[in-house]
Amino acid sequence: MYDDEIHIAKRINAGDQKALRELMKLHGGAMIAAARAICSHAVDDIVQEAWISALSALPNFEHRSSLKTWLVRITVNKAYTYIRQTRREVSLEGLSDTQDPLQHAFDASDHWVTPWETWTDDSPDKLLEAHVLKECLERHMENLPSGQRMVMTLTDLMGLTSDEVCNNLEISASNLRVLLHRARVTIHAMVSHYEATGDC
Repeated sequence: MYDDEIHIAKRINAGDQKALRELMKLHGGAMIAAARAICSHAVDDIVQEAWISALSALPNFEHRSSLKTWLVRITVNKAYTYIRQTRREVSLEGLSDTQDPLQHAFDASDHWVTPWETWTDDSPDKLLEAHVLKECLERHMENLPSGQRMVMTLTDLMGLTSDEVCNNLEISASNLRVLLHRARVTIHAMVSHYEATGDC
């Protein structure tokens, strides 16, 4: 199942620097996103520590999960360690329950009933609009409660499965669903407001 990953791990363990660069290119972005989702002000330090730990543990990695999942889990653990060391608290509590604008937005398999309209970049105006929306999304993501930001980053942006997210964050499936739903409600409201008014 993980033959390619086993091969690249063997190359890295044998001292192949090119293989290491390949791995960092493949999964470095996911590690940065995971660190930023938990502790946005120390991302570089957290990811660096995660790589050091990962390379040290790689000879004993048993490939029971993908390398991406394993590296993200190490990054998450390093982020939590950093928070504990700096005595910063990360709360998994979210928004208070309000009227749910996404009550009928998802089907039984947790996919959008009506897919988002595809953005195009066939004109300068469209490119500018997409850039402005991206900045607006990033700003609102940063303002989400930390638990919501973590689960949305890992699930919607990085594509991890529910089981992988629960294992990485050590939360229950029901807690994951609540946090993810609340994050989606907030971001959906922001996008709807942007599309209606043009304001972030």
